[in-house]
Parts: sequence; structure tokens; C-alpha cells
Amino acid sequence: MGLRKFGTNLILMLILVLLSNCSGSKKVSSKTAGVDVSTSRVEGSPGATEEAQEPAYFKASRQKELELLLRDADLLYERGRSLLDDGQYELGWVYFQESLDLLENSEDAFSESPELEDKYAELLNEISRLSVYFSVEPDEPPLPMVGDLGESLSPLDEIGAVNLYTITVDPGLEDLVNEDLRQSQYDFPVVVNQQVLKFLNYFQGRGRKSLEAALKRSGRYGDRFRRIFAEEGVPRDLVYMAHVESLFKPKAYSRARARGIWQFVKGTARLYDLKVEWWLDERLDVEKATPAAARYLKDLETDFGDWYLALAAYNGGPGRVTRVFRRHGKMDYWTMAKRRLLPRETRNYVPSILAAIIIYRNPERYGFQVEKDKPLQFDTVGLDFQLDLGVVADATGVPLMTLLELNPELLRGVSPPDSQAHLLKVPLGMGPAVQQQVAEIPADKRLRLKHHKVRQGETLSHIAGKYGVSIRAIAEVNHIRNIHRLKLGQDLIIPLSGYSPAAVNSGGGGTGSYMVRRGDSLYKIARRHGVRVEDLVRWNHLKPGAYIHPGQEIRLTGQ
Repeated sequence: MGLRKFGTNLILMLILVLLSNCSGSKKVSSKTAGVDVSTSRVEGSPGATEEAQEPAYFKASRQKELELLLRDADLLYERGRSLLDDGQYELGWVYFQESLDLLENSEDAFSESPELEDKYAELLNEISRLSVYFSVEPDEPPLPMVGDLGESLSPLDEIGAVNLYTITVDPGLEDLVNEDLRQSQYDFPVVVNQQVLKFLNYFQGRGRKSLEAALKRSGRYGDRFRRIFAEEGVPRDLVYMAHVESLFKPKAYSRARARGIWQFVKGTARLYDLKVEWWLDERLDVEKATPAAARYLKDLETDFGDWYLALAAYNGGPGRVTRVFRRHGKMDYWTMAKRRLLPRETRNYVPSILAAIIIYRNPERYGFQVEKDKPLQFDTVGLDFQLDLGVVADATGVPLMTLLELNPELLRGVSPPDSQAHLLKVPLGMGPAVQQQVAEIPADKRLRLKHHKVRQGETLSHIAGKYGVSIRAIAEVNHIRNIHRLKLGQDLIIPLSGYSPAAVNSGGGGTGSYMVRRGDSLYKIARRHGVRVEDLVRWNHLKPGAYIHPGQEIRLTGQ
């Protein structure tokens, strides 16, 4: 069935779907930090109204449309999966997005058809897994791996897919939260309703493991984030939205190609003066991204006059909130959510943040006994020339992994070109010594790789001769299959003397093999050793998408 025909059928289906009305609510008011905070105790779940009688014909017709919708979403997904297997990554992701959009655009039917929510969650989880297995941005050149970058998926995709209709709230939890709100002071207007209570339940159950790890990790940044938010005029409690955005991971990314603790997309990042370049991505620089996130939130609150609408705009884009106003008139966030005028991810986003705020403020009360990490502290070293972190590690004795952890914004483990002054973060107390030691590194020993953008008429042979390296070395590092074909404007990594991606962190398996460690994936191993995922699959006789386990030996060559 073509998409145009499907669109007509979808409209007919949506006309036939009965509207659900939420039951009334009663409010309890409490004063916290000078803010009038209302806690809404919503009786019953959304969509739990009694279904009106309708002819059997309409029921059968609606069920048929639902089956066709689910089938078409599966077909789009399978087409995308097939394209990935054939190496057509960009087109594959287009089909994946189409499959999700197909379900998301029919969201008015979710209240009566939990199958749609379940299918969306199923496809989203599989697509998210594939994004780790293959590549989030297939057009970008591979990162030369001098260590495990520790990239991970943002929890936004999973939280956006949570089916709240399947969660039953323990009555005791509601009483506990109401008591908590009476005793605690917040600088953000915390509203508690059934959606918030269900996310509290979710974080205590299915999301517990992730929350415990993020709560521990938040100790590195919490005090610093609260100070920055306060300076920018943003409620300090909103720093805990970082749990929903990234689990407090600086290298988190989402299927929407947002990155960093605050999940900026490229366009918004650049609007707030964050550099997103070949060598450098300041979305991953916590020191620069956090003030940018605070300013963005403050600007959104100024534009919409409400913190809840600001959060909705942060997640779904300010244009989406503006369009709702234009088409339906001005209203508050909860009315938008109740009328399903926002995507499901945004409808889940705000209550999940409120639930995170409540837990992070009083974790022990909700059953979380976690010792937080110590605050992250460091010195900075000014660089006015380009420098490889591996060279810094060799010259100073600072472990390479420590430098990578402190400087996640350096995508390729190298500071930006000398035209850009850069502050390199080093362990606390080592700044003066490192500054002196890097100044003594000879100019011709500072780099182990370079960046080259292909120009008109250039060949791989010409480029290799220019840098004095072999054609094979450039081809292997950049995963070039046909050495006689280069694209105009293509970015290439040029490996220089001393650069050997497959020799670092081999895990004790020798140059031809690797012993799988906890947290590894084929995608991570491929990037770390400068090979392609599909080659690892072929060399090790694995099925596409296969899972690997700690202790398993993975061959790194076809020899």
C-alpha cells in the first residue's frame, strides 16, 4: 500500500477512533521555596473511560486499518534493515525513520490500541541497537580509536517509548510523594499527577539500574551544574533533566543525532556558540555545553512564559509548540499533553523529568542507596598548537584514558589546529608541569594523524605522496574499498608516523585478535581497531546483529 493511499486510510481511521476523556483531578497545594506547588492526584489512568457502543462494522474496519498500519511499519523497517546489510546506511536510516513516523503520526489511536505503542517500542529498541552496531552518522569518517570513547545511547529514545498505560501505580507511592512534597523545598514548580507517578514507578523498576548508575555519576557534575543554572537564572532542580537527556554521560547520543549531556543537535549547538567541527565537538565539553543549555532553557522560558512549555520546546523544538498555539490557541503544557497535540516522546519527557527531580532530591526515600562520585576537578593547560593526546601521555606520564575522559570533546584524541587556542584539561595539580612538558615537544613530533579534505582532481596516490604515507595505510584507516574512487569534499584521516589504531588496547589478544570485555560491542571493537563491522562479522562467521560476550575471542583480520 503506497504512502498516499495509507494517508487517506489513516485519516478515515482517526475519524472513527473514539475520543477518551480523562477523569477529574483534585489538587493539594503546598508552599516550597516561595513557589506555589500543586500536586495533582489524578484518579484513574488516561483513556480508562468506558467505551461507547459502536457498530461491529466500524470496529472491524478500525481493526483492519490497525493491522495494515502495523504491517506497513514492519515493511519499512525490514527495508531499512536490508539496506544496512547492503552498506546503504543513509538510505537505511531514512526507512527506519519512516517506520517510526508512520506509527507516531497515528498517535490519536494509542489510547485504544496499545499494540501501536508496543510496536513503536519494539522497532525503536531494535533501531537503537542497530545504531550502536553500525554507525549513528555513516557519512562521517571513522574515529581513530586510541581508547574506548565510551559512547552510549541517550535514554530519551527508551523513555519516549514507555507505554504508561501498562504501568500500575502503588497507592503507597502517591502517599509517599505527597509527604515528600510537604517536607521538601524545590525551586521548580513540581506537579505530581498519574504520569509523574508512573515514571517514578518506572525508575524504581525497569529503569532502576540506569538510575543508580546515573545517580552515582551525577556526583561529578551536580554542584557545578547547580551553580551554573543559578547564575543563568534557571531553577537549580532542572539540572536533573540531565538524567533523562543522557544519564549524565558526556558522550551520549540519540537517533536524532543529538549529543552530549544536554543532547544538543548541531544547529542549536551552533546558535549557542558551541563548535561542532571535524576535530572538536563542544556539545561533549561539559564546561561549555552546560551554560549553553541553561541559556537555551532560559530563552525558551522567556519566549513561552512557562517552564513546562520551555521543557516541551527543549525536547520537541520551539516550532512545534508555536504551531500548537497557532492552530489551537494558547494553552498550558498539560492541556497540550491531554489533547495529544505533542509527540509521545514530549508527552513522556516532562513527567519523566519531574520524577527524576523528585528521586534525585531524596534518593534514599525512594529506595536508592548510592554513593555519588566525587566532584570532577582538573587543571587546564593552554595550547596554541595542535597536539595529539597520545603524545601528551607519552611526554607527561598522564594516562591516555584519563586525558580522553577529561577531554571528550576532542573527537579524534587531538586538539584543534593551532589557529584555535584550546584549553586542555589535565588532572588537578598537574597543570604547571604538563604545560612545561608539552612546550618541549618538538613540532614534528606533536601529531600522529592529520585531516585532509579531498579537492578537485586529487587521487589517493597524490594524497599519500603529499603526506609521505602509503596508500594502503590511508585506505585501511578510512575504510576505503575502492582506492580509485574518492568523493569531492570527502574527509580523510591521514595516519602519520607512530599511529597504529589496531595496536592500542588490544585487550591482550595479540595484533590479530581481541578478547571481548564487559560493555564491548562489535561496533566499539571495529572503531577501536580501525576495521569495519561487516568485516568482523565475516572474519568471525557471525550473523549480522549478533551478540558477543565477555571472554569471546574476536579475529581482527581475515588472515
